Amino acid sequence: MSLRDSSTKIDFRLIASGLLLAMLILVVAYADSRRQIRVAFTVQAGTAGRLQVFHDAEGGFSEAGSQSFGLQSGEAVEEVLRINGRRAAWLRIDPPPGGTTTLCDLRIGRSGSRGQYEILLVDELSLADEHACLKLQPDQSARDPKLILRFVDRSARKIERAGTWQAVFYATLPVLLVSLWWIYRFYRRLREWLSAIPTIPGFRTLDRNAHWVCAALMLLFGAAYVFITPPGAVADEEAHLAKIVRLSEGMPFGGSGSEPLPDTRKMYGPFWGYSHNKTAFTGEELSAQLSKKLACDATSTTLPRGADGYFPHQYLLPGAAFKASCAMGATFGFFLYSARMLNLLLSIVFVVLALRYAVRGKWALFAIALLPMSLFQMGSLSADSLTISLSIAWLGLVSGIADDKVTPTRIMPMLWALSLAIAFLKPGTAWILICLAFCKPAFDRAGHSFGAAMLKFVALPWVIHAAWTLLAAKGAGALAGVDAVANAHSLSAEPSIFMHAWFNTFFSDRVLSLGKMLIGVLGWLDVYLSPWVYPAGGLALLATLWTNEDSMPRMPYWIPPLALMLAAGSMAMIALPLFIYWSPVELGFIQGLQGRYFIATAAFALVWCSFRSTPPIRALLVSVILVLIVVINLDALHVLHRAYFVTGRM
Repeated sequence: MSLRDSSTKIDFRLIASGLLLAMLILVVAYADSRRQIRVAFTVQAGTAGRLQVFHDAEGGFSEAGSQSFGLQSGEAVEEVLRINGRRAAWLRIDPPPGGTTTLCDLRIGRSGSRGQYEILLVDELSLADEHACLKLQPDQSARDPKLILRFVDRSARKIERAGTWQAVFYATLPVLLVSLWWIYRFYRRLREWLSAIPTIPGFRTLDRNAHWVCAALMLLFGAAYVFITPPGAVADEEAHLAKIVRLSEGMPFGGSGSEPLPDTRKMYGPFWGYSHNKTAFTGEELSAQLSKKLACDATSTTLPRGADGYFPHQYLLPGAAFKASCAMGATFGFFLYSARMLNLLLSIVFVVLALRYAVRGKWALFAIALLPMSLFQMGSLSADSLTISLSIAWLGLVSGIADDKVTPTRIMPMLWALSLAIAFLKPGTAWILICLAFCKPAFDRAGHSFGAAMLKFVALPWVIHAAWTLLAAKGAGALAGVDAVANAHSLSAEPSIFMHAWFNTFFSDRVLSLGKMLIGVLGWLDVYLSPWVYPAGGLALLATLWTNEDSMPRMPYWIPPLALMLAAGSMAMIALPLFIYWSPVELGFIQGLQGRYFIATAAFALVWCSFRSTPPIRALLVSVILVLIVVINLDALHVLHRAYFVTGRM
């Protein structure tokens, strides 16, 4: 075959691949447009408040599958829900308490035809069905008034068709992504065309200084979260404050028994009990509580114990801030904001360290550190602040070792410090150390014993972590109605029970809820960001997979599949305690999981499964990531302020 014939053959294959790719894009786009069900209605409220509408395929409602609408008294407005697939089959409507809420003209589908439904439950409210309108009047003593209905007949068939297109979408999307990678990977001519695109001016400078750019954005947005978040608004903050108080009073381990300590409840005043205290606060209430003198007198023996089992190094800076604030006679606001800021600044140091040394996955760590959920936790009193930032730091250092940016000898003290600090974090966190196994070639090139490194920085911390976890777990309590002993016994007697529950959790719609919580469901998991934020955040994280330098050595073929297996193993390890202590066996899935538990898992997978790209493509993707990260955090700050100081929460 002549060179010309070979060239023609290659061009023909590229054209055929392009046509196939175009067909896949059309299928994905069409399936995406048809998998969504539009549910619309007109609502008029007798009193100002919030209407919450849940949706689900089988009636298993959750906060993640809901949308909240702010209502003004007497004003009739049209509201629209856009729901994917079969999740529109059941609706639960929670009207605001007080007056009568009237829902009229419930319509479903793009045609706007009237919905056909049957009412299944009316709870703690009276219902009147008048001329295509539902009038809902909550009982005076109602705690959770709700109406549950299910679409039937023609409306149900529309939803079934949407579910079919949902399945087509999920089946075709991975094929499209793999096809894009395959065409880029195997067609040299396409890579040459892409390489000819001019690189965005200034990108090389931005790339070299990614750690300082990240530090500036973390400080800007992190400080905004610190000061916009009212006291106690981070989940379980009072339990973490109780641990800080015990540490400052010389009780770093376990509880305090009957020993009187400063009263955390008094410090929070009205900013307490967020699980049921969901009304909006005023600026006057916030100012009054923050200006009170910090409660340093030992008057309470009933401090929360939820964080007693955590190692004290996670609270050293807030503990020092509490001690210093009491010595100065400072206000509660001075202590709260200084403690939050100290945690944020320490987190920034660890993230800067990670990005300074990282090569592979640098921009993935950048994006993970700047997710609203990451920043919200880093700028809080929570132990998650150190858990997230130390995990990112370890991934960055190991990435630098693997790609010869730094030698193991140079950062040996940092490896010791980080591995031991991680060993004493929350149960299951130390799994992240295993990525050092990807660095054997780098240790060989540096003339260091890889086996000794694995023993010192992986095996030894794992032993310490396991011992500490077993010791701290003695005080763990099970959720009411859960037989923790029976659940633990089932792991050895019938391990399939756990595997079934794990599969039902991570291979169902519940994983979408966890994904939302990973990106940012703030407060006590009741402050949802704007709906567009979650696909935008997912897109930003996905884009980081193609932000490695084209000059980087090719990753060994076995690392990505092994990394995915290890990430899946970490998801099982993190879920295990919640299976034992929080999940009734008959439930069939694992209860109590939160998206922030998997931030380190997401970072691990993105770093070790990432690909190389040409400078123009990298510059374009990094620009998209930066824009998305900024607008997502701006939305999160706006929504957070509105939820706590304007409309209240769901």
